[in-house]
Amino acid sequence: MISIVSSRNNIFLLILVIGVGISLSILSYHYSGLTADQIGEIASSDIRSNAIIETDGLSKTLLHIIDPVSTNLEILSKIVNYSNIDGTKLIMDEVQNSTKSLTEGYYWINEDGRIVSISNVNSSIIDSYSNIDLSNREYFVIPKETHASYYSSAIESIDKIPRLYISFPVMEQSDGEPVFKGVIVASIKIHELGRFLQSELAPQVAGNVGLMDKNGIIIYGSNPSLIGKYYLGEEFQSLVPEEIRGPYNSLLARSLQGSAGAEDLILDGGNKTTITYQPVYIGGKYLWTLFVSSPHQLAAEVGFLINNQKNFSTLMILIIGAVALGIAFLILSWNKRLESAVNSRTIELKDANNSLIKYNKLLESANEKLSIHDKMQKEFINIAAHELRTPIMPILGDAIFLEKQFEDGKEEVKVDKEQVSSIIRNAKRLKRLASDILDITKIESQSLKLNKERFNIRDIILSSISDIKTQLLSSNPEQLENLDIIYEPQDIFVFADKNRITQVIFNLLGNSVKFTEKGSINIEVKIERDVVKNIENVIISISDTGQGIDPDILPRLFTKFTSKSFEGTGLGLFISKSIINSHNGKIWATNDPNGGATFYFKIPQQ
Repeated sequence: MISIVSSRNNIFLLILVIGVGISLSILSYHYSGLTADQIGEIASSDIRSNAIIETDGLSKTLLHIIDPVSTNLEILSKIVNYSNIDGTKLIMDEVQNSTKSLTEGYYWINEDGRIVSISNVNSSIIDSYSNIDLSNREYFVIPKETHASYYSSAIESIDKIPRLYISFPVMEQSDGEPVFKGVIVASIKIHELGRFLQSELAPQVAGNVGLMDKNGIIIYGSNPSLIGKYYLGEEFQSLVPEEIRGPYNSLLARSLQGSAGAEDLILDGGNKTTITYQPVYIGGKYLWTLFVSSPHQLAAEVGFLINNQKNFSTLMILIIGAVALGIAFLILSWNKRLESAVNSRTIELKDANNSLIKYNKLLESANEKLSIHDKMQKEFINIAAHELRTPIMPILGDAIFLEKQFEDGKEEVKVDKEQVSSIIRNAKRLKRLASDILDITKIESQSLKLNKERFNIRDIILSSISDIKTQLLSSNPEQLENLDIIYEPQDIFVFADKNRITQVIFNLLGNSVKFTEKGSINIEVKIERDVVKNIENVIISISDTGQGIDPDILPRLFTKFTSKSFEGTGLGLFISKSIINSHNGKIWATNDPNGGATFYFKIPQQ
């Protein structure tokens, strides 16, 4: 009887184990399916986020490579001299050499639409172009009519190569009125520009780059035959699959409204593609829209792999269930000690698996930090190169112009006040950038040293206000007339690094001036007692009535490279925060309810 009962118990136990195995298989199958959908959605979200970030970065890169060309043209339009064509050509050659990776050449065209000079071309060759009439070209007609710069769409030249043209008018004053004297033009091969943008696309964003002007004319795309075509034209529409033609055309129409966006399109077969678009503004004027298409190939592959993993997991559970049956039979029939060995081995495997998961997470974190570091380094190089190039070109232009005057045998040449002011202003800008880079190096290497002394806060505030006003007087006197800087001097002494605190105040005051065209800036200083630490802090606030701080960048305002303006490296506030932290102080900023912003910092008085 005991044997029969034991046998029945064993059979019941085997049936129970089989039932549990089947139930776990079903649960695993459904759980794996749910996990596959979630992971697929996460992968799609990552692709969409990466595409948005990449499109924004590409638009900034496009602006950074176009901006030096515009700067060169603006300088050339002001210094061309019909009485010294050879000297002007030398300067044109130099500016072409500085942007030859992008520009095909610079052209000087007179008021009759005839070529006067071409960069890096012999005079004998220029004579053969002198009879070509370019007065009907858009890059000549529009600057002539508007007296303003012109950025073209795709234009097919005589050699059937599509190009992008940028032109600036040459103006002279006659009886107090501006007179049109021709244009300075730079030409860019669109294929070269497109290949550069495509090469800048990050590997994790496997897609194509497109560029369209605000009127819907295709400037660059993956299909060269569509360059210069209207997106609603027959040539383009015939290539768009009929099932997505309506949504796709609506997407393109929205993209031409001058705002950024990202939208998904479902193609035939269920394949998803994210199209992100970003407007390109030059001089505050909307000109083009940049597109990046990113197919969700990775998300589809992830889903496929997860489905395979789901089936594999089910099979493994069934196998484990069968093995469990065998182990259960052996345990029940023969050796109880096997249970202890299996449990011990299972614990070891779990510990090894947990260790592997932990190391994988550490590896992912390290890879993410390396990726962020690489992106910041690349961004810093782009910004630093742009900031260095902008002041160097005016200095180089003035220097070449002065050097040319010595070629006529003169021992002395005349330098006007504007040239000297330009050289000094741009040299100071280079000095500030070099100083900021040196400070960043010291901060990141933790070698920023403080030379503390006792000084009067009033003195450095008055000095900073004077420096700012002098700077505005030379660069923007009209803003100086419309801006009031309010400060009631009072004697408050602190023990700190005088030069570094001056640097912080000048940075914050300069930042307020930058974003306040007219209105007022108010500086206040007060002493506050910290009852917890039993010390007295000096609090300085700088309030303005300007445009305020963009909500998108307010949370990361004091980090490196945080800037939405067309100028500046975004290093000033990061350096200021590091200086204040070195003084055991605190710095912060808020947007005011009535408009404008206020920056605060506090440091111990002693």
